[in-house]
Amino acid sequence: MPTLPWTSGVHKPVDGEQLQVLTSRLPLTRYVDIVRFLRWTLKIRSQLRDAPGCVGYTLDARLFSKTFWTLSAWSDQEAMNNFVRSGAHAQMLADMAGRVGNPRFVDSTATRADIPLSWKEARIRLT
Repeated sequence: MPTLPWTSGVHKPVDGEQLQVLTSRLPLTRYVDIVRFLRWTLKIRSQLRDAPGCVGYTLDARLFSKTFWTLSAWSDQEAMNNFVRSGAHAQMLADMAGRVGNPRFVDSTATRADIPLSWKEARIRLT
């Protein structure tokens, strides 16, 4: 599956605005859970389209290694937290509990000039 391109969200940052960035690495424990995760991905992408504070997002799915990488930018930490705790994303967290090995999450910041975010830089943040 190819990397999904950067998709802009509803929040349009202005020059000088500091954005909250979340980078994640989600290794699934079993191949059988890939289809389940991909279904959730479709639902979550729908939620992201209208999420208050969302600047943009992308996904890199490495199916052979059962690993999904997410990258998103937000207006602030509160907007990101509200998204994580609501709708399809909150339901996915409950449904996928125990199906993800050792996930890794890294918070960082960016500016409008950094958008769209780079996968190369995102992976460096995770190492």
